[in-house]
Amino acid sequence: MEAPGWSRIGILLSTPEVGQSSRVLRQLHARGATVGAPAELGALKEWPGPLLVYEPTLATLAAGEAITTATRLIVLTADAAVLQPWVDAFDPEHLGGQHLPAAAVVLPVALVRRTMVYFTHHLQSGALVGGRLWELLLRRLEELYHHEQHFSPEDLLALAWQLHWPPDATWELYRWAHEHLPCATLHPRP
Repeated sequence: MEAPGWSRIGILLSTPEVGQSSRVLRQLHARGATVGAPAELGALKEWPGPLLVYEPTLATLAAGEAITTATRLIVLTADAAVLQPWVDAFDPEHLGGQHLPAAAVVLPVALVRRTMVYFTHHLQSGALVGGRLWELLLRRLEELYHHEQHFSPEDLLALAWQLHWPPDATWELYRWAHEHLPCATLHPRP
């Protein structure tokens, strides 16, 4: 049995520049660790083991969750607040640093939850983002939002992750919410 080596380490960064700005990351890469970013996954696209997600953004976490061959995500960050939707969705094991408790209920607005659950089967069975069902979902969410059923893009992201939506649909929903919902007036999560 081959001993684990540097080549067994996969590191996902928010951008390639992050790896160049850290001496430790440059050394790990020089010793054989595989390093990538959401825009340039390279060998990480089908990573066969644990994946370190270094100083993630929500886009980086979404990219990490989309790598279905990764056996574990190990997230390292000094800014724990960016992790909240991910923590809410998956309730990961806390290994150190600031502890973020997972929400008891992800997106507690019942009508929005029901809408998301209703469309989950359609999205998991192959309905395409951008199709008629997708447009119906977006229109329904917008109607709910404007009828006092407030939620944030991060709430939608966490619920889509929790419902195991396909990665492209999960991220597209989050982007849509940021572009179409009046985020400045969102109510903070309880």
